[in-house]
Amino acid sequence: MKSTRNEILRNISGSIKERNGLTAQYPLYRNRLRPIIISLLVCVLGLFFFGKIVYARENVHRLKSYYSLYYRDSGFQNYSNDAQRHSRNDAYPTGIKICLKHQPEGMTGTIQYQANISGTGWSDTYENGQSIGEGQDMPLEGIRVFLNGDLKDKYDVYYSTLILGEWQPWAKNGEDSNPVGVGKHIDGILITVVSKGEAPVEEKAPVEEKAAANVGNSQIDPAKPMVALTFDDGPGNYEDRIVAALQKYNSKATFFYVGTQATKFPSTVKRVADAGNEIGNHSYKHENLPKLSQAAIESSINKTNEILRNQSGQSVSLVRPPYGATAGSVKPALRATGQPSILWTIDTLDWKTKNTKNTVNVVLNQVKDGDIVLMHSIYRQSAEAAELIIPALKERGYQLVTVSELAKARGITMEAGKNYSSFRPKK
Repeated sequence: MKSTRNEILRNISGSIKERNGLTAQYPLYRNRLRPIIISLLVCVLGLFFFGKIVYARENVHRLKSYYSLYYRDSGFQNYSNDAQRHSRNDAYPTGIKICLKHQPEGMTGTIQYQANISGTGWSDTYENGQSIGEGQDMPLEGIRVFLNGDLKDKYDVYYSTLILGEWQPWAKNGEDSNPVGVGKHIDGILITVVSKGEAPVEEKAPVEEKAAANVGNSQIDPAKPMVALTFDDGPGNYEDRIVAALQKYNSKATFFYVGTQATKFPSTVKRVADAGNEIGNHSYKHENLPKLSQAAIESSINKTNEILRNQSGQSVSLVRPPYGATAGSVKPALRATGQPSILWTIDTLDWKTKNTKNTVNVVLNQVKDGDIVLMHSIYRQSAEAAELIIPALKERGYQLVTVSELAKARGITMEAGKNYSSFRPKK
């Protein structure tokens, strides 16, 4: 009995000692656990804040496009960023390249594109900054842009083109940007990448455009009177005199050229265009267009468009039918080529009189704000008259502008196949 009691006492004593030993070791366990707990808390908080940073960064640096057009006279232009318009109003593009930035890590895919090249058709598919049309002469008539890989499942790419001063409706994901093969070329592009299902939004310019339209190094004031001098039947031997007078008085004019004449004086066409003047189409052989079939008229206009584009580096958007004849199939043909018909307010009859003084008097006695004046650049007397008319009109307060500038300043969007003889202000 006594031994049993002693055994029980020993067990109780051993339990107490064991408990006391664990209690004594608690600070040691606590010190070992503390850094582990702190590390776990740091990891949890780090993941939380890192996620917020990544989320914010993805919102600021979302997937975007940037792009550039190639021009024969100056090569590729500076890149435009996603959703920004990229264009020039004094020349047409012959090449293009498109890139992406801020592509999410681990997401496969590229941006791919094709261009419809005048006279050639659709190009092969290029991607990620590869250039189409670099060093070439033919204008672009349309584009297709699309994504591949993972990108095509997460994003849509939208794009628009500028044609005859009008931005076309959005196309997306490989659709044709606009109708092609109709004698029209693009003058600008606008591209944006958005998350799947989102609507495209054009990025606004940081500074609002002024009401005045840019004209070379000068500026048009829509509130002041203006006149468009036009010169037909060239190029010839007197353009240099006319252009020198225009430059002296910071002025511009529109020259309607005949295709066969342009092939004889290609350097003249380029000099006139390089001085900031507008080049227009006066048919291929100065034909009486109403006597031709619609197909023959279109052929004459399109052939001349191509010649003048190649020589001037400009888009050729205006046509002056010889003799001002617009009957028959002329209007349907011009609707097909996408060009308006430009007639005149004042006919100087300089081709008939070949009299400098008479030409000057006709203009100065009749001219009004918004008029289009008809002269010819192939006669010496007409060049002499221009040298007198230009300073006289400037002295009266007129701005001497191109036909397109005059229409734009008056808020007129010219329609293909329609006749325009003046842009006088509405009363």
